[in-house]
Amino acid sequence: MQTLEKIRLSEEQVETLEAGEVVSIPASWEEFEDFLPETEYRVEYCNEQVIIMGLAAFIHELLVSRINYLLTGFYLGKPFYVLGSNAGIRKDGRKGHYNGDVLVIKGKPVFQDKSQSIIINPYVIIEVLSKSTYNYDLGTKRRKYEQMETVQEIVFVDPFAHEVIVCRHTEQANVWIEISYTVPDEPISIDGFEVPLKEIFANLPEE
Repeated sequence: MQTLEKIRLSEEQVETLEAGEVVSIPASWEEFEDFLPETEYRVEYCNEQVIIMGLAAFIHELLVSRINYLLTGFYLGKPFYVLGSNAGIRKDGRKGHYNGDVLVIKGKPVFQDKSQSIIINPYVIIEVLSKSTYNYDLGTKRRKYEQMETVQEIVFVDPFAHEVIVCRHTEQANVWIEISYTVPDEPISIDGFEVPLKEIFANLPEE
């Protein structure tokens, strides 16, 4: 039996993460699963890379908290659950692991194997973009989300351009529509929940 290489972070990599940047390390799926329960960082696995997220910026966390609060109120009393980024997301049977900033589950959560924290039936996934993960979130990660059968909407919140992008799955297999909201008074729509764009970005401190 092949011995797994232990993933260890160098001092330079730790400094990179503490600065809010991202560290990527080539690794097998087995090495990632060995590393996942041991690390204090938010980690993902995509295309045979362990992707380790640095500390989130203040505005990023402020927007995550605001969206979580708004959606929790919208779904209150309905058969939906709204979760934060500590819940892992996987496509059943695939070697990939992701963390959305806000996650909505429709109906009962379905977990990966015996886990109580890794979800395989996400319904809406929301990502607040950051400088370090901007291209990854809008590129590779978006494509992986689109391959998950239960996902109906993927929402990207851009704090730099004050833009919200909603990607919605159509009734036609593998066909998505993309709606970009940029007008402050325009109501954005997330799974039927409508709120003016300006309310999402209201009272943000200057970076």
